[in-house]
Amino acid sequence: MKSLLVLLGGAVLVLSGCFYGEAKITETQAVEIVLDDHEGPIGKVHLVSVEHVKGRYVVEWENEANCASGKDFVDDQSGEIEMGEMTIC
Repeated sequence: MKSLLVLLGGAVLVLSGCFYGEAKITETQAVEIVLDDHEGPIGKVHLVSVEHVKGRYVVEWENEANCASGKDFVDDQSGEIEMGEMTIC
C-alpha cells in the first residue's frame, strides 16, 4: 500500500510538470506585446522584469514620464494579455 502511494505521488509530480507544454511565444515576443500595448504619446515604456511561470510570462513595466507602472500576464501559447495590474501615481 505504501509503495502504491509513493508511485501515485511520483506520477502526480511528473504530470504536473508537463501540464503547460512548450511555449509558442518567446520571452522577447511577450515583452514586445506588453510594451506595444502600453506605448502612448507621453513617455516611453521600459521593461522592469520578466519571468516565465506556469504557462505565462509575467512582465513588469514602467513609464516614468506619466508616472505609470504595472505588471501584465501574457499567455505563452496565444500571446494574449490575460490580465494586468497598473498603477498611476
